[in-house]
Amino acid sequence: MQTYKTAMFFSFLLLTLTGCASRHDQFTLRFHEQVSDVLPESRVHMVDVPSTGQRIAVDPFAQLSEKDVMEAHIEMTPGGSAVWLRFDLHGAMKLGELTTRIRGQHVVVFVNERPVACVLVDKRIDNGEFLLEGDLTDAEQQQLVDDLNKLAGRRRDAGDVQHAP
Repeated sequence: MQTYKTAMFFSFLLLTLTGCASRHDQFTLRFHEQVSDVLPESRVHMVDVPSTGQRIAVDPFAQLSEKDVMEAHIEMTPGGSAVWLRFDLHGAMKLGELTTRIRGQHVVVFVNERPVACVLVDKRIDNGEFLLEGDLTDAEQQQLVDDLNKLAGRRRDAGDVQHAP
């Protein structure tokens, strides 16, 4: 009986360590809205955006994440390449609501917890598409697109209805 318990403990330990290691390989994409810097410290996260030199107070809780992206690809723009994002239904609704509510303020986009873009919201985005022109190298952009598309290939559970990609 003791051998069985020892084997179970080591199996649990191996699964726990393997699970922790795989989490480090995951990537993150987060959209945070600008908030007033006079809010309590628990509701504000100060961010230095390197590409613009701006210091902006953002909500520490993201409004959108990589889980809301349905599709991504590299798009050529006059300023170089950018990452085009198409959000799923939930993400598109959140993006529309967010860009309506904070018009005239900024959205700060983080990739792997690093601020890569600070976008001034000048109009409502109601088509569920976002062009991310940020502080990313070509290799980082390609990796982001690959990771987002890999994640987008999963089945989506929206309440009682499952949607295939």
